[in-house]
Amino acid sequence: MREMLTAVEKIEAAPGQRILVVSDVHGHFNHLVQLLRKLEYGGDDILVIVGDLIEKGPESLRVVQYVMDLSRQHPVYVSMGNVELGRLRMLWRDDPESGESFAGFLKWSEEYWESCLFGEMLADMGIKISQVDGQNAPEYRRRIREQFHEELNFLWSRPTILTAGRYLFVHGGVPTDDPDALAGTEAHPYLKNDSFLDKGYGFERYTVVTGHWPVSLYRSDREDMGPLFERERNILCIDGGCGLKHTGQLNGVIIPDCMAGMEEICWESYDDFPEVTALDDREAAPLSFHVQYFDNRVELLEEKGKNGIIRHLSSGKVFEAPLKWLYPGETGLQCTDLCDGRLAVSAGDRLKLVFETEDGLYVKKQGQLGWYDGRVKPEDAKPCLTAGAPSGENWRREREVAVYGLLERLGISFDRIDHREANTMEACRAIDEALEAVICKNLFLCNQQRTRFYLLLMPEGKKFRTKDLSKQIDSSRLSFGEPVYLERFLRLTPGSVSVMGLMNDTKNQVQLLIDREVLKEGGLFGCHPCMNTSSIRLSLPDLLEKFLPAVHHEPMFVDLPS
Repeated sequence: MREMLTAVEKIEAAPGQRILVVSDVHGHFNHLVQLLRKLEYGGDDILVIVGDLIEKGPESLRVVQYVMDLSRQHPVYVSMGNVELGRLRMLWRDDPESGESFAGFLKWSEEYWESCLFGEMLADMGIKISQVDGQNAPEYRRRIREQFHEELNFLWSRPTILTAGRYLFVHGGVPTDDPDALAGTEAHPYLKNDSFLDKGYGFERYTVVTGHWPVSLYRSDREDMGPLFERERNILCIDGGCGLKHTGQLNGVIIPDCMAGMEEICWESYDDFPEVTALDDREAAPLSFHVQYFDNRVELLEEKGKNGIIRHLSSGKVFEAPLKWLYPGETGLQCTDLCDGRLAVSAGDRLKLVFETEDGLYVKKQGQLGWYDGRVKPEDAKPCLTAGAPSGENWRREREVAVYGLLERLGISFDRIDHREANTMEACRAIDEALEAVICKNLFLCNQQRTRFYLLLMPEGKKFRTKDLSKQIDSSRLSFGEPVYLERFLRLTPGSVSVMGLMNDTKNQVQLLIDREVLKEGGLFGCHPCMNTSSIRLSLPDLLEKFLPAVHHEPMFVDLPS
């Protein structure tokens, strides 16, 4: 097993250069993209991510690849997290029990988290978790190490501690602000340093910035996911519980200068709860009970649709909460964190709506959670169109920026919208309405031998059946192509499949297929610019007569039945 010793890396930050700090992304790709947008990540900004990029979220592999992409373009620094270290050690274990342990972990993670880094890597190669057992696990681990060596090497090479001016960044916590004294020692205690703030440390040389332990666990007087500033001891804790708490958020702090004081720091956050505007004033009321991680045993009394009437065992308090917040624990039924405090709300305040009951709304205001019984107005989430390419935005991937550059060089006019990941029908409809253009299904297909690959564009409303297409293109046994080929040939990931990816297929290994019905619409054509957090529209003639000839892909037209 590889050893992990403490490594310290110094960030050379210029005076006045902003440092944006994030921690504990936990596989939430969309959260990270949207947070960096809110932080207006651009220019000469330094991005620091304080460990735990992966696990507990739906897209760990995409998060790693995205951060690697950003680091190739901009000053990006990522420190090691305890989760990364644990997973990497698991992949390189060679003891007799390691195969069973690996297979068991995959099945456990699929059941409890629905995803994990290694499961996503296997899925990209077309391998299901159910295929892995104790006997074949060593071979699948070898294939993962071979296929994803760049991503794994990136994770292995992360330092334990980062420093910049007056700031020290470490995932869990350190016992001293003399990082040189820690260099070369075992790294794990500084990565998994549970409840670090409660251990009484204080620092003078550096302000120590940590993640790992959700900040809400430090607060007994309220339920609050916002960063915790311990100014007297020079400690800043920023883990907002993303991926761990149902009410969690991804926090990002803005340090305006590496020598700035804590009082100069501001912060933003992102979660995917719908935003509403309060219409009534309400006064605050303190909480009388608090369901927290260490005191969360409950009893379900009654089900009410998606909610349940629940009794908190230690306090005897009865409350209403979503049924999905309940889960079995070692000592019985447990509930995620929640309190009965009421927030101070003024008409016009922006709130995040977490869930609602007959008696009121459970909401979040600037990271703090509580109840509000006034009226609200939903915010219009419709994206806005912008003409042409963006500029000075560091959060965009190379592949997206390359699309805009090519379209401009070809003299193709286009409009653009940025949005959250389009992974729900509601989100897709909002984008479609904003684009007012022809939107196609984009299917990446291959034959059984994996020797012929196709990108099919067809109307959204049609169902795809392989038999309708196979005869027309003389290719039997069609199936969906594995994501490893999608990335290799088109530099695309699942969810971002787009005709724009053909610009990356310089060896013409993918044949473009277009259902003729697409042409009947004419006018404007909409697609992703190789990233599903943005969409563009351009004229269909420009796509056919300028873009496709420029990328040397001649389409084959097919007729698919309705």
